[in-house]
Amino acid sequence: MKIVVAPDSFKESMSASEAAKAMHSGIVQYDSSIETILKPLADGGEGTLQTLVDAMQGKVEYYDVHGPLLKMIKAPIGYVDDIAIIECAKVCGLELLKEEEKDPYKTSTYGLGELIQIAIKNHAKTLMICLGGSATNDGGIGMLEALGVQILDKDHHQVTPTMQGLLNIDTINNIDIPMLSKINIIGVCDVTNPLCGKQGASYIYGPQKGLKTADLALIDEAMHNYGQLADKLLNRDYRHFPGSGAAGGLGYALVAFMHAKLRAGFDVVSEVSHLEEAIQEADMVIVGEGKIDRQTQYGKTPYGVLKIAQKYHKPVFAYAGKVEDHDVLNALGFENVYAISPSDMALSVALKLGKENMQKCIFTHMQEMINEIYS
Repeated sequence: MKIVVAPDSFKESMSASEAAKAMHSGIVQYDSSIETILKPLADGGEGTLQTLVDAMQGKVEYYDVHGPLLKMIKAPIGYVDDIAIIECAKVCGLELLKEEEKDPYKTSTYGLGELIQIAIKNHAKTLMICLGGSATNDGGIGMLEALGVQILDKDHHQVTPTMQGLLNIDTINNIDIPMLSKINIIGVCDVTNPLCGKQGASYIYGPQKGLKTADLALIDEAMHNYGQLADKLLNRDYRHFPGSGAAGGLGYALVAFMHAKLRAGFDVVSEVSHLEEAIQEADMVIVGEGKIDRQTQYGKTPYGVLKIAQKYHKPVFAYAGKVEDHDVLNALGFENVYAISPSDMALSVALKLGKENMQKCIFTHMQEMINEIYS
């Protein structure tokens, strides 16, 4: 028997790679003759850099750049041949901040621009920029200023490279970035929100980054003015481009100023890891994520794997820290969905015991899964 193991990360508990290894341990504990093919996945958010580097057998290097609060930090770039992989979460991400530090008026994408310069100096020809998990809502102006774009206030001074700076933009100069002229840029994301409006960056994602409800309209208007000014210079409407609202408007800056292509994170990672080829050869597929429920069908990694598996009539079993909406999940086509943690286990304990719980749960349900696919 051959099983493809293709989980996403379990936030605050296991990386995708750790989850895959725990699943593997449970399978071989049940029957060591079963062949497992480990395909840890990601969707453009936290963990995507490491997942891609592992899949492509690359390396990771760390550099001193400005973090989300414009203090110096060490942030990674993954390298595979002439591809550089940069993860927003690692340079301007929420994971780098304490709860009381979340304030998009003060956070910036400036360090991302510095990482882009470093990658190009290291001869990267393709940049893969993973947009999930950002702590910023600056429309990408921090990144653009680091790359030499002049974004000025009415006194012709460079605006602060944060969301605060959006409120003061009067003119934009030097919209061409010569160092990017021969660079292929891919923005890896899993959202399709526009830059502005009730479905845009500020209204949808701003509150989780610390943006107060009372300020939403003001910031959305400032984002609109910034986009309108840039679109006029660029002679094209990028504000309504699907995904331009990703990472607090960083998607807009990538597409408008840097001619990037935005691609779904799952599509990029699954292609790089040759997931579809592995599924064709498998007898069953096991997926996993921290929580699986009715929202899973809207761009989440387990559902992406399910759609590929259904092309080849391969059964898919899912494991999660928390499971809801069993009826919806069964209707989507999952053979079964299992919660790895006992229902009476405290969340703090379950997060610490994620790998152990995963291994036990897989081992416990192996015979049941085998019976289901051969019944």
